[in-house]
Amino acid sequence: MSMLKSINEYAVTINYTALINCYMKEFTNWSRYLGIPEYDDAIANRLQKTPTNLHIRIDFSTIGCDVYIPVNYFSETGRHLFDFPVVKRVIETDEVSEIDIYTFMTLIAEYAKGIYSDIDASVVMNRLSNSIENLSTYLNYLAENKKQVNDLEMSFIESEQSLILGHILHPVPKSKQGFNSEDLIQYSPETCGRFQLFYFLINPENIIEKNADGEPVTKEIAEKLYPILNIEHKNICDQHPSYQIIPMHPWEAKYLLNAEEIQIMQQQGLLFALGNYGEYFTPTSSVRTVYNEDSNWMFKFSLHVKITNSERINLFPELHRGYDISRLLKTDWGKNLQNDFPEIDFMVDPAFIAVQLNGKIINGFNISIRRNPFQGKENKNKNVTLLAALCQDGILGQASRLQNIIETTANNLDLPVEQVALDWFKQYLHICVRPIVGILNTYGLACEFHQQNVMIELDKKGFPAKIYFRDNQGFFFREGRKELVSKALPGIAVESQSIIDEESLAPKYTYYLVTNNILGVVNALGCNRLADEKKLINLVYKTFKELENEDETGLVSYIINKRSWYTKGNLITSLQNINEADESLEYPAVFLDTPNPLNKYFFSDKLIKPDTKDMVYSRYFEEEDINISIRPFDIDHDFEMIHEWFNREHAKPFWKMDGPKKDLELWFRTILPSDEQHSFIGYVNDIPQFSFEPYWPMRDIVGAYYDALPTDYGTHFFVAETQKDRKYSFQSFQVALDYIFMLPEVGKCIGEASVDAVPTDKIITRLGYTREGVIEMPHKTAYLTFCTREGYWEKCPESRLEEKNI
Repeated sequence: MSMLKSINEYAVTINYTALINCYMKEFTNWSRYLGIPEYDDAIANRLQKTPTNLHIRIDFSTIGCDVYIPVNYFSETGRHLFDFPVVKRVIETDEVSEIDIYTFMTLIAEYAKGIYSDIDASVVMNRLSNSIENLSTYLNYLAENKKQVNDLEMSFIESEQSLILGHILHPVPKSKQGFNSEDLIQYSPETCGRFQLFYFLINPENIIEKNADGEPVTKEIAEKLYPILNIEHKNICDQHPSYQIIPMHPWEAKYLLNAEEIQIMQQQGLLFALGNYGEYFTPTSSVRTVYNEDSNWMFKFSLHVKITNSERINLFPELHRGYDISRLLKTDWGKNLQNDFPEIDFMVDPAFIAVQLNGKIINGFNISIRRNPFQGKENKNKNVTLLAALCQDGILGQASRLQNIIETTANNLDLPVEQVALDWFKQYLHICVRPIVGILNTYGLACEFHQQNVMIELDKKGFPAKIYFRDNQGFFFREGRKELVSKALPGIAVESQSIIDEESLAPKYTYYLVTNNILGVVNALGCNRLADEKKLINLVYKTFKELENEDETGLVSYIINKRSWYTKGNLITSLQNINEADESLEYPAVFLDTPNPLNKYFFSDKLIKPDTKDMVYSRYFEEEDINISIRPFDIDHDFEMIHEWFNREHAKPFWKMDGPKKDLELWFRTILPSDEQHSFIGYVNDIPQFSFEPYWPMRDIVGAYYDALPTDYGTHFFVAETQKDRKYSFQSFQVALDYIFMLPEVGKCIGEASVDAVPTDKIITRLGYTREGVIEMPHKTAYLTFCTREGYWEKCPESRLEEKNI
C-alpha cells in the first residue's frame, strides 16, 4: 500500500470515528452488542471476522436495516474508538455488506428525516468530503515534513499548530469550505502557513475603534507600516492624513474587495486597498487568529470561510466583550479576582476595530485584537499547550502528546503510569474546578472553558501548573452578580450583551467546562490506557461534591445530580445546515439531553455489570424449609430456559418477550453490556424457578418519569413456576431485595409494575413498597412505587437480621 493511499484511508478513519461518535451522542437508537449470536447466522458470520467481542448496533429498522460497528475502546465519556469496517444488514433479505462513510452518512440522513423534517444531506455530504480531503492534505504535510506534533516540550505556536485531527466530536472536523487547495496550504495552522497581512486605508468616520490598554492600535500600525509602503501608497496616505491603516487577513481582504459595500467605499474615496506588507504572521489553532512572535498583538479576523458549521465572523457585540473584560480586570474587582484565583490567567482582547457604512457594521471588517503574552524569545517558548491538542489521539503511529508526558514523568519519578496519570488529573482538577466555580460565585464571571479556548502551562515535571483562558466571545456575567459587576464598571455589558440569566447558566456552563473540557481530559487518559475512566470520573464527582455547599448558583448541583445534561448536537446542527454565526437565530445550534457520566459514581457493578456467573447470595427460610439462591444470568447456559419461560402463557401478557429465539437473543446481547440492567436467575432448592432484573433508572427509561436519584435502583421480577404451592414468590422477591439492599450504593428500590399486575402489587405492598403515583409509559400504565431499606425491614424484620449476618 502506498503512503498516499494509507494516509487517505487514515483520514477517512478519523472522520468516520468522529461521525459515529457524534451519532451516538445525538441519537438513541443504538446499543452495545455483546458476543456472537447463535440464532442470527447472517450477523454471526460477519461478527466472527472482527477482532472484538463488543460492537455497536444501530437500529435502523424504520429504514429497513441495522448497522454493526466493532468497538476498540468504549468510553464513559461518550467518545469511543472503533475498528473497521462497518457493516449493514438489510433486514428483509439478511444481506450483509460493508458500508463506507458516505453510505453511513446517507443512512443517518434518511433516518433523521423521520425526526427532523428539514434535513439537507447534500450540504453535509459536501462538508464531509471536504473534511476528509483537508485532513489528507494535513497528514501528507505532516509526513513529508516530518513535523512533530507531540513533543514533551513545545512552544506556544508549535502547540497551536499541532491540532491536526480537529474537533473530535464534530461530524466534519476539518471542513473548511471557501479555501481552495492553495489557500489551505498557505493559511492553515496544520501546514504552518506564513503570510503578510493585507492593509486598507479607511476614512476614520467609518471606523469604530477602542483599546482598553491605551492608544488606538491603528496608530501603532501606521508607525510601523508607513515607512515600508511603496511610493504610490505613501502618496495616498499623505493625501489623506486623517485616514487610518487597518490590517486584514489576506483571504478575507479578497472577499471584501468583491463586496458591494467595499466597492462603494472605494468609489466614494472612503477606502483604499494598500495590499500585502510588513512582517509575516502565522495562524493559531483557530485559523483566523494570527500570531507573530515579535508583535504586541494577535489579530482575530473575521473569515467568510465555512469552518465546520458556520462562517467564522466576529459579531459586533462580541468585540465589546473583550474590551469590557479588559477594562473590568483593571478595576479593583479584577485585581481582587486575579489575586484570589492566580491559577487562571485571562488572555484578553482589549482592542477592536470595526468598519461601518451608512450606520451599518460590515462584519467582514470586525477585528478582535488580543494582547500577545507569547511575545519575545522567553515567552514564546513557554511550555503552554492548547488543551484540545493535548487531548488529541496519537497520529500515524505516534504516541499522543499526553501519553508521552505521562509515561516520561512516570519513568522520571519511578512511579506506576496510572498513579502518575491520576495525580496529573488531580492537579488539573485542582487548578481548574475550585477556581472556576469560585470566580463564578464570588465575581459572577462565566467563561466558555472548552478545549479550544483553554491552554495549560506545564511545570518542569510535566504537571498542570496554570490555565490560560482566551477568546473574547466566551465572557459572560451571571444575573446574580450584575450589580457587583456594574458597580465595578458602570455600563458594562450593554454593548456586549453579556449578561446571562441564572436558569440558562448551569446547562451551558456544564457543556463547556465539564462535557467538553474536563471529560475530554478523562477521555484522553482513558483512550491512551493511562488510567481507568471510572476512577477519573469518581475524582471529578468528588471534586465538585466538595463544593456543593459553597455554590449558590446551582451549577454544582446540576453537574453532580442531574440525570441528563444539555449537550450541543453538532451532527444535527450540520444536517439541518444551521449557521451558528447567524445573528437572526435565537438558538443558533441544536442542544440535546445526554446521560450524565458523573452518575456512574453510584453505579453498582454487582447489580448491573457482575463479573461472576457463580451464586452471589443464598438464604434459608426455616418455616418453608427452602433455600433460595441467586446468580447472574449466563447467556450460554440459561438462554434456552429463559426463552421457554417467557413463552409460557402466564408470562406473555405482562412481559411481552415471547416470540422467536432470534429476537430474545438480540435483546439479551444488547442489554447485558449496557449500563441499564442485568438479569439474575433464582433457584428454589437448587431448581431454577424465577428471574429478576435489577435496573438503574439513571439509564433506564423509567428514570425520565420522576426525579430519579443516582442511588435509585429498581427490579423487575418474574416467577416461572405456576403451581401455587411451589411458587414462593414472596420469599423469592425477598431474596432479590436482600441482595439489592446489601449494596451500600443503593438508596431506594423503585418499581413500575403495570396497574393490571394485581398479584405483583399485592406482593410489593407486603414488602414495604409505597405507591407514589401513576406514570404513563410508552408500553404500559404503571404504578410508580418506592421501597426504602427501613420500609423493607419494617415489613420484613427478619431480612434486617439477615442483612447483619451477611
